[in-house]
Amino acid sequence: MPVGTGREVEAIIKRTNPEADFDVASNPEFLREGSAIADFMRPDRVVVGAETPRAQAMMKALYRPLFLLETPILFTNLETSELIKYAANAFLAVKISFINQMADLCEKIGADVHDVAKGMGLDKRIGPKFLHPGPGYGGYCFPKDTQALVRTASQFCAPVSIVEDVVRYNAARKQSMGKRIIAAAGGEVSGKTIAILGLAFKPETDDMRDSPVLDIIPQLLEEKANIKAYDPAAMEQAAKLLPDEVEYCDLAETAITGADIVVIVTEWNEFRAIPPSRLAANMAGRLLVDLRNIYDPVAVVEAGFDLDNIGRMNPSSHD
Repeated sequence: MPVGTGREVEAIIKRTNPEADFDVASNPEFLREGSAIADFMRPDRVVVGAETPRAQAMMKALYRPLFLLETPILFTNLETSELIKYAANAFLAVKISFINQMADLCEKIGADVHDVAKGMGLDKRIGPKFLHPGPGYGGYCFPKDTQALVRTASQFCAPVSIVEDVVRYNAARKQSMGKRIIAAAGGEVSGKTIAILGLAFKPETDDMRDSPVLDIIPQLLEEKANIKAYDPAAMEQAAKLLPDEVEYCDLAETAITGADIVVIVTEWNEFRAIPPSRLAANMAGRLLVDLRNIYDPVAVVEAGFDLDNIGRMNPSSHD
């Protein structure tokens, strides 16, 4: 709901029926894909834009079961409640992009982004959530809400330049991941078989909207690589969006078998459970590109791999 929607609905009803006795309330949701039921039953907070005692009383009655859990319920005007939704998602997108930029810096100076993130997250003012480096955010909410906030701010001549930069940076980051894989392979992937593990933008969903693979896989195919892909949930959706040349596999092990390169794109627990030794036993090559840092770098290198991960030093570089 773009900011101003509730007020516009109110105006339309008043024009249509001046005698109508009604209230408009705004009740934005803060549900994560893959965790919607848990988030609904035990929310961090409930936000309600309701401007009359009657509307507030009705919404309080609706959420009465959550009062037993002492869930904070914040009542605001319509515009404020609508903006809270966009501000919250935009801030998380900023946080993700910030740690991704720190990861880039870590790679240049020899620091470890996981330790940087841990050191930041221990500060109670910052917290540890959304400080996980990766190939860039995707999905439905963050891309949509950051762009909507930028547009709303522009319409009211109050630009949010930080969010504008994040939108540009995130798009560029996802584009850069294909180039990163090619560079890790020595600048040439023609004829090589690349196993892509993970297609959805995040685990526990089949959502392909703005997934990093939509940028990564076409770049690799353009460079004449052979792509074998596996995802526990998203392959049916992915097939509608990715080029026909992609070969979809029924198991992670099938995708890995004979691959020259394995790329981790989505951090499914299923992939975390695959030991590096098993990867090595099935692959033809020895390059692992871990875009989610799900593997212990020491264990991967000890298994004989060349490792490219995000914001962490390759242990072999210190030998």
